[in-house]
Amino acid sequence: MVAAACGDSPARSSTPAPADWAETDETDLGLGAVSPTLMPSTTSAAVAAVPWDESSGLIAAAGPTGLRLLRPDGTVEAEIATDRVVTQPTWSRDGRRLAATVVGPSSTASQVAVLDMATGQATIAAARRPYFFYSWSHDGTRLAALGPGSSGGTALDILDSDGKPTSESSLQGSSLFVAWEPDGRRLLLHAGTRLLLLVDPDSLDDQVDLGIVGADFQAPAWVPGTSEFLYVDAVSGSGDGGVAESDGPDASAGAQAQAHLRRRGADGGDVADLGPVSGFALMAAHPDGRRVALSLPPTQQASGPDPLESIGAVGPSAGPETVRTRSSDQAGAVIDEAEAVIDQAVDQAQSPDGSVDIVDLATSERTRVLDQQGLWLEWSPDGSRLLMAALTPGGSDSIGLTWHTWDGGESTELASFVPTEAFLRNYLPFADQYTETPRLWAPDGTAVAFGARTESGDVSAVARLDEGGRVESLGTADVAFWSPASAGREE
Repeated sequence: MVAAACGDSPARSSTPAPADWAETDETDLGLGAVSPTLMPSTTSAAVAAVPWDESSGLIAAAGPTGLRLLRPDGTVEAEIATDRVVTQPTWSRDGRRLAATVVGPSSTASQVAVLDMATGQATIAAARRPYFFYSWSHDGTRLAALGPGSSGGTALDILDSDGKPTSESSLQGSSLFVAWEPDGRRLLLHAGTRLLLLVDPDSLDDQVDLGIVGADFQAPAWVPGTSEFLYVDAVSGSGDGGVAESDGPDASAGAQAQAHLRRRGADGGDVADLGPVSGFALMAAHPDGRRVALSLPPTQQASGPDPLESIGAVGPSAGPETVRTRSSDQAGAVIDEAEAVIDQAVDQAQSPDGSVDIVDLATSERTRVLDQQGLWLEWSPDGSRLLMAALTPGGSDSIGLTWHTWDGGESTELASFVPTEAFLRNYLPFADQYTETPRLWAPDGTAVAFGARTESGDVSAVARLDEGGRVESLGTADVAFWSPASAGREE
């Protein structure tokens, strides 16, 4: 299954932007407002479900042939919307619910489907916009849903546990990245070049402005077990550790070379400097709250732009009319234009560079664990291993990736593969946002799930650590995400 050449794109592997999605009342963070409309209606449907082993969890495999819930051996537990495109399957943190975006076979209008794993009931709600990202609150009562804004950029809706908006309002910005506070209701927003703290997700006006940080398209990360978070500060440099109060184009561009990783309390207090970063920094906080995995691109870009920037030309579940980029200047790009930068990323895969470091949050000491830029970072549920994706040197016909794992002592190659186009375009460039919640690891930490391209098409795949990295196909899909340990029916 590894290293198959790229062929034609799978049909309908990306969600088209609906032509008839309803505009909502959006509180604009810089791009203007639109008129309110009625709340979407919902319906419910029964989905066959049976008990399963909670310790091994379930795999949600989604794509142009719907959503399948699989056991780790590939046994199908349930199939949903097999005649539709399903994207963004997102497990709640306790594994009790699964949210996804569904697009009909003859219409571009999208819906939000939420499957209750305890009852086998699926709630279907009309979507305000074609959502390209979901993140569940830690208590499983709210969904942060991101999609294209009505006047450009990205919009945020807060949904309830059935996928219905909790209010008629939305937030909109040139870009939005979100992170839920552990064991709390607050939602941290990186909106454009500014940090905001949403105190109550049901009251979008209840915000705390944390100031300008300069860096754009950069997801923050909460430190588990604390009310502190990590972020990249590209404004104040290495001086006072504060946040600049001035805005403007020079605030980010002029100070980008002096960007630093910071640790800051959401309720005030000192800002800790954790050292410089260059360019885009991907981070993943360890479950124990004492360290963070940090991936950095090459410091010298003589051969061209960062491969992650190039791959990021098309954003999560973007279709021809909805493109999310890491450069606001490219916001109007279309998929055809993205082909060139994808090809450029292939060329750069010949000479991978960069690093993955482990940063001690108490001392700022860094330990290098991989001599390549990590394009995906995710800790195993128990924190014993770190999963890292790096470009595979060599192939010129496709973009190859290699999974590496670090066990606290050494890094090991797990498996090499060619990612599906959907995973490459719609997920990998925004790994800093997607790994805000665990997605790929099996609950017991013995395997990882992902989308891979093979000679016979795109499949959900599993690489097993306890079998020397053996990769197994579990059937047709664009992407595959593993549930947390507690997924299952309640007796």
